[in-house]
Amino acid sequence: MLEVEELLHAVDRPELPAPGEKRRGVLRFFHPILAGWEWPFVVARGQSDGPALALLSGVHAGEYPPIAANRRFMRDLDPTRLQGSIVSILIVDPPAFYARSAFVCPVDGKNPNRCFPGNQTGTFSDVLAHAIFTNVITRATHLVDLHCGDIFEHLAPFTICRRTGNPAVDDVAVAMAKAFALPFVVATEPTGAVLSGTTSASSAQAGIPAITTEVGGRGLLTEPETEMQVRGITNVLRYLGMLDGEPESAGTQRVLKSSNSVTSPAEGMWLPEVELAEEVTKGQRIGRIENLYGDEIAVIQAPVSGPVLYLTSSPAVREAGLLGSIGEA
Repeated sequence: MLEVEELLHAVDRPELPAPGEKRRGVLRFFHPILAGWEWPFVVARGQSDGPALALLSGVHAGEYPPIAANRRFMRDLDPTRLQGSIVSILIVDPPAFYARSAFVCPVDGKNPNRCFPGNQTGTFSDVLAHAIFTNVITRATHLVDLHCGDIFEHLAPFTICRRTGNPAVDDVAVAMAKAFALPFVVATEPTGAVLSGTTSASSAQAGIPAITTEVGGRGLLTEPETEMQVRGITNVLRYLGMLDGEPESAGTQRVLKSSNSVTSPAEGMWLPEVELAEEVTKGQRIGRIENLYGDEIAVIQAPVSGPVLYLTSSPAVREAGLLGSIGEA
């Protein structure tokens, strides 16, 4: 019978164990708006000094392969082989996890990954982002935030990082993204459009090299995508010198400068006409919107030339709803 160690209980920030040890626990935050919720964490400390990695999953809690990969990697990790330390938060948004909510936290209806670095005078998601950013991310030297397509998203595996114009941060982040060994790397330019409030962009602005990974989707817990993320985490730790060995090769890998969202001009049913990773050209027809009677009411065209990175897999869409994204080299 498996013996389960007693859980650590921490307030605001998980403390590291002794060198060569790994512990798991329950994190609570002092802020009253977060009262009543608990955050599962695992901490590991190597026998020698090295980088301090923050490893997150469940920022979008309907994204299951990342959560499973984080859990598996930390369970299997031998801390005596580790250099440096890891603080892993397994599910950043517990209210959304238990509600099976896509993208948003059901407490306040906000997308937590648009709330970083947070605001301790805001609503639940703002305060949560502030607590995670202040107590976990800013205490780290590097960040890996594990994601995938949400409950109604289908995507090609890719890794995102945000260039800031600071080579000391940007070069490491791009190298981490490449080391994760997925087919596509989106390394956005400092002058390019960026989604505000994301973990990786906020961390990069704070001088912390950070990546966001995207493997899996559609509300499914799938083994190949889970294992792909586990291998990616291992590769990044090898690149950082936290584990022995060299990162595995990604084979063919394409670096892109942006991911360009495609939205719907009308509500109705979304019917894509392209496949994931398919190369499209700017202006190419990639799908259509039909009304509820089956009449075509809008043609959807590619905003740029490049590969299809993700597609909304649910037909139902509101006006201005997200349909997919095209990468641009």
